[in-house]
Amino acid sequence: MSFLGYILVALNLLFAIGLIVAMVSHITEREASGGGWGIVGGRHILSSQSEVMTFIDRLITWIAAGWLITAFLIALIFAR
Repeated sequence: MSFLGYILVALNLLFAIGLIVAMVSHITEREASGGGWGIVGGRHILSSQSEVMTFIDRLITWIAAGWLITAFLIALIFAR
């Protein structure tokens, strides 16, 4: 077991915590407006997203990608 493996485990833990925090802070328009017709994937079809919600969506995507990549690298390193 190498030092790099432990660094990746720490990064993976940080990504997991960050993903949880980002998902908790993410409120879809359906949750905010009480639901209704015209909702696709939690967003209104005809309305545009605010810049903050777009940023949070992208942040969640990058955090999830980082978590998956570090999990894969941990599996490769500790499988030896």
